[in-house]
Amino acid sequence: MSSETEVAMLALKAALDASTVLPAVRRDPVFEDVFEELTAFDPPYATIVALRHGDAVETTRRFGAGPDAFELVRNAEIELYVAGAEGDGLNTAFDAALSAVYAAIEADPTLGADVIRAEIVEQPELGTDAAGSKAVLTALIRAQLTYVSPRSY
Repeated sequence: MSSETEVAMLALKAALDASTVLPAVRRDPVFEDVFEELTAFDPPYATIVALRHGDAVETTRRFGAGPDAFELVRNAEIELYVAGAEGDGLNTAFDAALSAVYAAIEADPTLGADVIRAEIVEQPELGTDAAGSKAVLTALIRAQLTYVSPRSY
């Protein structure tokens, strides 16, 4: 039996996987493997989306609420990597992938009724890196998931 935290994470993964713009989401990949994939990719742009557990933001005890006694707010970290030749095309591909992450969550903020609410509540952390001869644009997006659980996790 999965925890409510895992149910929420799987629901977020399913929402991101449903996007026609994004590749299949990877759960907790090893960082070195991500960059090896980006360097080995030959077409113009490589995109990787990784999903990781983030920090708990808030845990509230719901007295008298029956078996679902905790309301939890937790961050899920969505890491986005887009690699390719430097230039406008790379920036356009990165912007399309970033927009697709937001659109996937906005399309159904309850993630199929598995959470009370999913939302992105702060600016993504943007960065640049290199993978071999490719430029890599990166984003760390924190999606806040609110859900109820009989446990504080």
